[in-house]
Amino acid sequence: MELMIMIGIFLLLGVALAFSPLGLGGGVLFVPIFHYLLGWSIEDALLGSLGLVFMVALGSSMSHSKGGHADKIVASVGRKMAIPGAVVGSIIASLLIKNVDPVVIKILAAIILAFVIERTLTRMRREANGSTIEVNVSEQIGKYRLGTSLAGIASGLLGIGGGAILVTLHRSLLGMDAHKAAGTSYLIGATIVPVALVSHIIIDGTLGVLVDRIGLLPMILIPALAFCCSFFGAKYAIQYVPKRVVTNTFLVAVSLSLMRYLYDFSTYIL
Repeated sequence: MELMIMIGIFLLLGVALAFSPLGLGGGVLFVPIFHYLLGWSIEDALLGSLGLVFMVALGSSMSHSKGGHADKIVASVGRKMAIPGAVVGSIIASLLIKNVDPVVIKILAAIILAFVIERTLTRMRREANGSTIEVNVSEQIGKYRLGTSLAGIASGLLGIGGGAILVTLHRSLLGMDAHKAAGTSYLIGATIVPVALVSHIIIDGTLGVLVDRIGLLPMILIPALAFCCSFFGAKYAIQYVPKRVVTNTFLVAVSLSLMRYLYDFSTYIL
């Protein structure tokens, strides 16, 4: 069991490092690691995932902002709809977990990931044809507000940072490049994830269970390490990793997450 815990910690930190330049908090993989590998309940997995997603968003947003790869004006617009969405998503998650089979949450996650993959591929085709330009958020304000509210709901509902939706919005709707889309996504995620986290703590009341299970020191140390991994991972990627590689890695990460949920459905049905 101790070996499994060590493997789990290694994977959690690896996700924080690998996802740091992508605009993703890693929640799409944190939840499966907590739930399937470490055997946490879905409620505990959502809470643990949000804690680590917050550290990744915080560390990565600092690196992207310092490098000039984030739009604070766009982030400010996005937060206004994403923050209340995170509260709504947390309430919905609690109701689904208590009254409906948790597989419903996984189905919703798979639908979101499939949409993100489709939008990303469409964006890549447009870039290949040279037909993308960055636009001001005021030109797409209605669609952007709707999208960021859905990102907030996804954060509370699925235990993620909403980055998959936010990056897709920034790239497909606003025409940002990979680094700027990621940095702006993290600026929003760093504010909506704490809201979702606190909402789950209040609604689910599972924080005490987690403290008893893993201890206070690991609850401080592991998020701190995740912060360091994300900060330096994003800093290195911004300086040395081509934007095309960042986009392709984003697509692979989201696709692997979708495959994990699809595998889940197959075992559930069979």
